[in-house]
Amino acid sequence: MSRSRIFKKFLFSTTAVAMLAGCAFIDKKDTDKESNWLVRQFEKDGNQEAADATMAYSQGNFKEALELAAASIKANPRNQQGLLVGALAAEQLGRFNRARANYEELIIIDSTDTSILGSSNGQPQPFADIAKNRLRNLTIKQSELIIQTPNGVKTFNISAAAGNAQSKTTISNALRKKTPAPTKKPPLIDNLFSQQEQNIISRFLVLKELAEKDYITKEEFLTRRMANIGGLLPLTNAPAAVGVDQPVPAPELIVERIDVLKEGVESRAITPREFSAERDVIIEALLPPSPRARMKRKAPSKDILSAAKDIRKLEVLYDLNLITSAEKDAEKKAIEKYLGINREPKKVTTAANAETLEKQKINSSQQVSSTPEVVEVKTSVQEVSIPVTPEINTVTKGNEAVALITTSETVQNSSSYQTPNVSSPF
Repeated sequence: MSRSRIFKKFLFSTTAVAMLAGCAFIDKKDTDKESNWLVRQFEKDGNQEAADATMAYSQGNFKEALELAAASIKANPRNQQGLLVGALAAEQLGRFNRARANYEELIIIDSTDTSILGSSNGQPQPFADIAKNRLRNLTIKQSELIIQTPNGVKTFNISAAAGNAQSKTTISNALRKKTPAPTKKPPLIDNLFSQQEQNIISRFLVLKELAEKDYITKEEFLTRRMANIGGLLPLTNAPAAVGVDQPVPAPELIVERIDVLKEGVESRAITPREFSAERDVIIEALLPPSPRARMKRKAPSKDILSAAKDIRKLEVLYDLNLITSAEKDAEKKAIEKYLGINREPKKVTTAANAETLEKQKINSSQQVSSTPEVVEVKTSVQEVSIPVTPEINTVTKGNEAVALITTSETVQNSSSYQTPNVSSPF
């Protein structure tokens, strides 16, 4: 091979390597360090349009902001400010697919550059983190959490399988927090409560958590609790509202949804009135304050095993801080009463008791009859002239004998004791 041919191949190879290296300078694929001067210059493209879009968005001109952001992205598809402003403006205009695409692009770029716009806490955050949070919120916002049944009852849009599993997890987690690990083993939820009962308990736990985190007021909590407490204490309270035994999401999902709504108000994505309306719908679907219709009243247990199970349920509800001690005792007494336990004893007259009563009556009668009557005796003396007769008691009055005839008249005293006509107190 001649030297000229070797030199030509070497020159060709060198030229090819140089061309490839030049392409690498202007290639827009992700690299660990984008420090090339050409790349930095390219990144500045679209900055003016992005700045104008930010100004328009801050003034509430969302349509203009979306158009300017689109111009910025056209000049530079990797302009993060343009992508973010475009996504936020698209959210305001209801173009959620456009917003989703921009957020996903920001997550792919994954830059360390920060921004305050769209931040959840008002502090500078990386564009990628802002995009992740907004995308998650957007997904929740697009999902329909509450649906309305044909009979007008608002309920959660969740499948039975998912809702039942989440209800069981909610109760188990609450019991685990209340029960010390080594000393007491939590009861088996499935063996103690039916699936409908688990859903009811889960709703009360969610309402309790919302109250503890100040998402609802104390008055809202008490009103909804007392209107539906019959779902936990069926024998001493009116039945709960229709639908409370249906599946319900886990507490963290409902809390997260309300957090998203609060962030929407802070970022002016929704108005305070819209936030209040959707929040009220969520809480009403959880436990309605004024039920239009109520469930059928639960029949009391008729056997000892079922009654013992009901009493065990009361202990679990008390451990969960869902019922008070007085409510537990009242429901327990109702269970025992329907079962025939702890009833007030009736007075039964036995043969021995009857004989004792009869003796008491006789003694009382004898005491009354033995009381002496007061009798008044009137005595009168008459003086008559009769022949002296030795058999007659006479006294001499001159030459004549005077007979003393004593007559007695028994007079019944009008104030004598009368036997009262009363029955025995026994």
